[in-house]
Amino acid sequence: MKTRAITELFKQAPFPVVLLDDDAPEWHNAAFSALDEPLRRELINWSSTQDSSSRWQRGGRRFELLIAGRHRLLIAAGDSATEASRTLLRGLLPALAAGGDPWLNTATALGPLLGWPHCAAVKHKSARADDLLGHWHDGSLRPPRHLPFDDSLAAQLYAARDDQLLVTQPADAAPTDPLFAGERPALWLAQRVESSSGESRGYLCVWGEPTPDALTRAMHLLPLAAELLTQHLALSSRADGEPAPVLAEYPSDDLTGLPGRAAFDVTLEAFERHYAQHGQDCEMAMLDINGLSAINQSRGVAFGDTVLRRFAEQLSHIGRPDDRIFRFGGDEFVVLMPFGQEPPPLQHRLEEIEQRLRDTCGIDSFSVAAGFACLSETNGSSDDLMLLSDRRLRQAPLCQDRCRPTDVGL
Repeated sequence: MKTRAITELFKQAPFPVVLLDDDAPEWHNAAFSALDEPLRRELINWSSTQDSSSRWQRGGRRFELLIAGRHRLLIAAGDSATEASRTLLRGLLPALAAGGDPWLNTATALGPLLGWPHCAAVKHKSARADDLLGHWHDGSLRPPRHLPFDDSLAAQLYAARDDQLLVTQPADAAPTDPLFAGERPALWLAQRVESSSGESRGYLCVWGEPTPDALTRAMHLLPLAAELLTQHLALSSRADGEPAPVLAEYPSDDLTGLPGRAAFDVTLEAFERHYAQHGQDCEMAMLDINGLSAINQSRGVAFGDTVLRRFAEQLSHIGRPDDRIFRFGGDEFVVLMPFGQEPPPLQHRLEEIEQRLRDTCGIDSFSVAAGFACLSETNGSSDDLMLLSDRRLRQAPLCQDRCRPTDVGL
């Protein structure tokens, strides 16, 4: 561990902090010096005898111990940590229970609470790569990404004895780690997520230049969030090791860059087979942009094409790595979403996209009609799934009156 960043960060902190090197004190701040000498000795002795990162209640305070190589960092956590735990529980437990991707839900609950520039939930995919499913950055969620293992800190985290890892200047430690995407954060703190048998399922992490309070809060809350996520994954009915179908490459739609009808047909058949073999359910969402013809007439076809492109981009941003998004033709799109216990909350995310496009494109009443259906509703029949989704789409509000002039902001 490069200790200079740590000492600069906690030098003026109002709570006690001590850094040990090979079990001997290397540095401490003024708040640690203000403790009674017997308590200081007791804390140092306790820190030097622990085999892994842990927590201890002493002298009216709770202390968090983080071990990185030969260094041990002991930080006092105050009452605010307890309140932060309650806030996390109030936010994360309902989010996990509501369904959808649990990794995305965890990042969504953690990101605003931790106060770091970046907060991510990463699922361990294979021996060669991970999937970044939830990435909270400066107040909003970023699209999911595939993260190869080459020169990554994730490989170190999975191999480490401790389940929490703190790295200073992580871009120097792993210059080509795809997680940082060219940024040079001061700190990276990660918490491994394990199954009940001890296998790595992924990790939660934060990176950036945090305040001292933000670092201590993350050290306390990341293990709690990881434990909640572990319990949720253990209860989930989704079978481990049963991936979504791997599909061949097909030509992309020239306007939106999305796969087209031919790719959709093959994909739907693959999900049908996957359902029959593994019981993996899949939800289909048929989407129709309301009033696109009126938009073309009012603002021109070029503007209408821009609306289509932006809608496709927003769909791609909210999609999970296993989701499949297609342009069905004209103003129609289709999303295929495999899931475990509960289908993902796509309707809520569509409402967010609608508002975003109203704001960015100047279309006061931009809306999307949607028809949802699951393979389990049709006994695994993909043909019946299409018919059911299409019928529900036609019954959706506004879709029955698509030719009505749309209130287009000029």
